[in-house]
Amino acid sequence: MSRNLRKIIEDQKVELARLQAQDMLDRVPMKTVDVFSHLAQAVIGMRRSGKSVVCRKAMKNSGAAYGYVDFDDETLAKIEASDLDSVLQVVYDVYGPVDHFLFDEIQNVEGWHLFVNRLLRNGKHIVITGSNARLLTGDLATHLTGRHIPISVFPFSYAEYSRWVGGDTEENWKKYFYDGGLPETFSLVDKRGYISALYNSIISRDILGRRKVRNAQRFVDAAYVLMQQFAREVSYDNMAKKAGVSSAHTMQTYAGYLAESFLISLVRRYSPKPVERIRNEKLYVSDPGLISYFTGILGSDEELGWRLENIVYLELMRRRVNDDAEVYYYKDQTSDIDFCRVRYGKIVELIQVAYTIDGEKTRKREIAPLFSAGRKTNCKNLLLITDHNKETINEGDMTIEVLPAREWLMRY
Repeated sequence: MSRNLRKIIEDQKVELARLQAQDMLDRVPMKTVDVFSHLAQAVIGMRRSGKSVVCRKAMKNSGAAYGYVDFDDETLAKIEASDLDSVLQVVYDVYGPVDHFLFDEIQNVEGWHLFVNRLLRNGKHIVITGSNARLLTGDLATHLTGRHIPISVFPFSYAEYSRWVGGDTEENWKKYFYDGGLPETFSLVDKRGYISALYNSIISRDILGRRKVRNAQRFVDAAYVLMQQFAREVSYDNMAKKAGVSSAHTMQTYAGYLAESFLISLVRRYSPKPVERIRNEKLYVSDPGLISYFTGILGSDEELGWRLENIVYLELMRRRVNDDAEVYYYKDQTSDIDFCRVRYGKIVELIQVAYTIDGEKTRKREIAPLFSAGRKTNCKNLLLITDHNKETINEGDMTIEVLPAREWLMRY
């Protein structure tokens, strides 16, 4: 086994050198990866969102010599926890006596956390990637409490995408709006085929392969229904009936599986009482390209507004890297606001999203609830994001800033 293992690690080293020689865009999450920390840096996100690139670039920029193992390699599929000491010895043979390690998708190895914990106790510096949220809520939370830092990586933001493809233009914005920010799709003609293969791989490997789903086809059908529900409140009862699932509880469980694999995010309704925040949820998809795969190109202002709202949500989550504000949606008897940002229990910003406010009826529908919610919550930081409108709207002592999405997205 050791001879074969050495060949695998050597081949991965050659591939690592090839990848690091490529021109890679600096991304915001890269700056948060502390290569010299004595806490494990746990870089998580959807498959193919760029986690490994972020880590490799952080390692390269640090100048630290490090050992690398990609546990998502099919040749390492049968590796067990008892083999990890042998893997470590081969890494030392191939890379030398390094103190830094990058382990891609180490969650594939059952019991990996004990190995990583031992390395940390011995003063090693560890960066790990994972494409399942259970990496944080399960193994790390249980076995590496206080010894890890979570870092989320999403597909490219619009600002990153525009830098990559040559600038912030109307043409590039429309491409991003529909095709999304999965980096490997940028140069592909058949983007739909790529996203289809990626989605099916996540479903089969990260969900059906890890969870005990009794009826695989029923789960696939339920997932299809859930993925089409983006930017709206979730009714698990209604969706269970639509998908032919036995109960709302089962449908909610399935949604949790999709969220664990970073295909979707579930956002809670804001309440001053934390216990009440778990009762309602809205659903967002992890990339605009996935939306196009499941819905095609939707044309009404309402449907375009849902897509734009999804893009805004993803950007708010990216910006939490430098802003510890939590993200909820706000709803009361008179107001339904897409997002409220909460810091230390206080609402610090209310954000409404609409594709356009050109029509008088639409304008009133979007603006009046925002002013109302601002007064009720004593929040004066009010923002309305649209596709192209830009103005300032005043009402008494309250002001709404109306911004085109491109301008707001490029501010960061």
